[in-house]
Amino acid sequence: MVDMPAASVTRTRLLAAVARPDGLILAADAGAVGLNRELRTELERGGVIRLRWGVYMPTTAWTALSMDARYLATVRACAVMSERPPTFSHYSAAAVWGLPRVGAWPDSVHILVPPAAGGRSRNRIIRHPDDGSADVVERDGLSVTSAASTAVAMARILPFPEAVAMMDKAIHVPRYGSALATRKELDAAVAALGASGRSVGRTAAQRAAAFATTLSGSCGESISRAHMFLLGFLLPELQTPFSDAEGLIGYTDYFWRTVKRIGEFDGLGKYLREEHARGRTHAQILIEEKIREDRLRACGPSVFRWGWAQAMNLSTFGGFLARNGIPRVR
Repeated sequence: MVDMPAASVTRTRLLAAVARPDGLILAADAGAVGLNRELRTELERGGVIRLRWGVYMPTTAWTALSMDARYLATVRACAVMSERPPTFSHYSAAAVWGLPRVGAWPDSVHILVPPAAGGRSRNRIIRHPDDGSADVVERDGLSVTSAASTAVAMARILPFPEAVAMMDKAIHVPRYGSALATRKELDAAVAALGASGRSVGRTAAQRAAAFATTLSGSCGESISRAHMFLLGFLLPELQTPFSDAEGLIGYTDYFWRTVKRIGEFDGLGKYLREEHARGRTHAQILIEEKIREDRLRACGPSVFRWGWAQAMNLSTFGGFLARNGIPRVR
């Protein structure tokens, strides 16, 4: 029998009716209303995908998600199918907190378990023995290590620039709202590593924490600043306000006062975020950015910009900074 498109649409609508607010479809919920057959058919057709055994999501919804949101959906799928509410840590806690990941998220989910349970991992679940050094809180209905503890745990295993990006995000103080963690909480989480006897990665975490700042506005800005440091360039002032006769022009990503240079990181995500767009079209944003840049140049400094392609290649980035007059100090 040929499966007609209309029948598929009907099945999809029926399954959507039992979907959770987070978009997940549980086999148990579908079965409770007699939709087991419809769920199996849609899985065979590719209309839904399986995140974990017993947890599904419509393929159209999955493909519309960002890579961050896909991994977060995988974490939630693990939570909903666990006999006991798990405490998520490492990559999984980072996704829950919205800490930035450069590159792909892992296929596995990371949780804390009592030391007596051991660290045996299976079924794409990585189990980390809980030594009691990490603070555990609730975030969006999930039990997770705190933002500070998560950033420190990740700093022990990530390269320095990526560790800095996570720590910067954890303690970033936005102009509106509050930080995920305070500087004091981050320092306490680093200190807890020594108290617990966990030496592996402790120096790396301490180094990243010492470099972290509350002023970085994005992952790209953090990565760029870390690469400036690794390459030995003079480090800039962050979020420096500039004004002219018309009033406040804005806050610059980087300002090298001694050489009168302003640097701006232009990741594409900056123009897609609603808090930046505020209802404006991309064309309007670009025009306003051009006017802003002209006003900054009128104040005296020269202005230069870069994006991910330059920031992620150390050799390219080093040459770019040197050509724009940024001196090396070591």
